[in-house]
Amino acid sequence: MEFLLGFLPNVVADFVGRNFEWFAGGPVAALIAWVLKKIPNDVIKAKVGAFMYGLGVTATLGLSKWKWSAPFWNKNIEPWFIDAIDNIIVNGINKFKDGLRSDNA
Repeated sequence: MEFLLGFLPNVVADFVGRNFEWFAGGPVAALIAWVLKKIPNDVIKAKVGAFMYGLGVTATLGLSKWKWSAPFWNKNIEPWFIDAIDNIIVNGINKFKDGLRSDNA
């Protein structure tokens, strides 16, 4: 019996120590979801939109200015790249969102 009393706390401590992120992840995710629900959607969309716009501007600045990439980027690669993002990723996410909302109609 004494063996179990000495062994069990070590097993539990080892289990919790190795899986702490699973125990903390649930309450942390719930807290983040609760905080984000308190922020209006328009504010979230504006902040994320501004960040992504800045990211896009930053990504294209170097490619359109370097002497070895400027001739190809502006005329050939950028239009195809933007179309691929718009047609595949944006449309795919929008249709996925429509599918998620389909049972609410």
